Amino acid sequence: MSYNQEDQYSLCVKCGKCRSVCPVFHELNEEGASPRGKITLVQAIFDNKLEPSKRTKKFISECLLCTACVAVCPNNVQTDLLVLSAREKLADYEGNKLIETALTKFVFAKTDVSFRLASVTEQALGKKLDSESGIFYRLPTNRIVPEVRRVKFSSSRKNRYTYKTKTGFFLGCLIDFIYHDIVEDTVKLLESSGKKPYIPKDQACCGLPALSMGNVEQAAKQARAVMSLFDNTDMIVTACGSCGSMMKNYYKFLFDDAEDKKKAERFAEKVKDIVEVIDQGIFVNEGHASDLITYHDPCHLKRGMNVSKKPRMLIGEAGYKILEMKAPDRCCGLGGAFNIKHRKLSTAITKEKIDDIHSTGAAIVATGCPGCMANISAMLIEQDLNVKVVHTVNLLVKALKKNTAS
Repeated sequence: MSYNQEDQYSLCVKCGKCRSVCPVFHELNEEGASPRGKITLVQAIFDNKLEPSKRTKKFISECLLCTACVAVCPNNVQTDLLVLSAREKLADYEGNKLIETALTKFVFAKTDVSFRLASVTEQALGKKLDSESGIFYRLPTNRIVPEVRRVKFSSSRKNRYTYKTKTGFFLGCLIDFIYHDIVEDTVKLLESSGKKPYIPKDQACCGLPALSMGNVEQAAKQARAVMSLFDNTDMIVTACGSCGSMMKNYYKFLFDDAEDKKKAERFAEKVKDIVEVIDQGIFVNEGHASDLITYHDPCHLKRGMNVSKKPRMLIGEAGYKILEMKAPDRCCGLGGAFNIKHRKLSTAITKEKIDDIHSTGAAIVATGCPGCMANISAMLIEQDLNVKVVHTVNLLVKALKKNTAS
């Protein structure tokens, strides 16, 4: 990564404030699992005072990249960037090499093939579940996963938005392959706000999964591909907080070349979450008062893109009542590959989120990240709780005024 981590070490005064908000430390309660402990480990790794080991790599991998620690740090230490730098340096250390190679060289590098294979596997081995949370499969491993489409939206006949306009819409893998309803509802909201969306064909991954695994070369390759799709747009809209944060905050750190870095910075300025560009006054504030909603703040949307108040304001304007959780911005436990590599730890963190949701008495959870949607939905189904999970746009589109709806 093109990032000078040495400037960050001295900023950490070991106050421990980060420990109070770290979901991983809360579960494991050991110093190496805390952000403070990880900063010490990262410094030792780069100063060659600590030899790479399986235990060291384990501690560095036990981070959700939720940036809760960054948000509360009085000195603004960028722990997420330090962890990512360490993962890049440790990427070639053996450890769980088989799993990591499969993820970085195949799953996250060839997302089209991976998702199509997942679709075939689901239909061949999985048991389909109908639930209020959507259509899901229960795999032989007893794991519940959302249904994957065989054809992604951007490449399908449903994509009628390939004519270039100034408003680009980047879908992201989960929306492109799973949540086609989010695409359609986002388009309606954009058109109701006077913006014609451009959805390039054959979109690919934003690069966040590869980066989170330490494969910066692959992430940079994917970033270049994404940026090239939207060369002539004035705005790039996304309905995925994780993709949005990746494009807005991390692309510039993937490149050593000054021109590439400037291009990434210019690109970042154009990236907006869908709720940031929706006009006010296009909703009917009636008929939804009985729908009790709780809102989950995706980590990357709130802390990565500074979007938290606007979705609540729009949900209220659309006539819904929000029942807040005690910790609406606490990570749901997904963390991309974290959910795969640290399944038991991820599940424990997710269960705390589910308890918080259940305590509100809400019948619907709204959020702005498809990853959070899938993770929270699966756990709700597993615990047999009758709570529906939707994207914010799914709620808002129901309240559009008739003269603004397409």
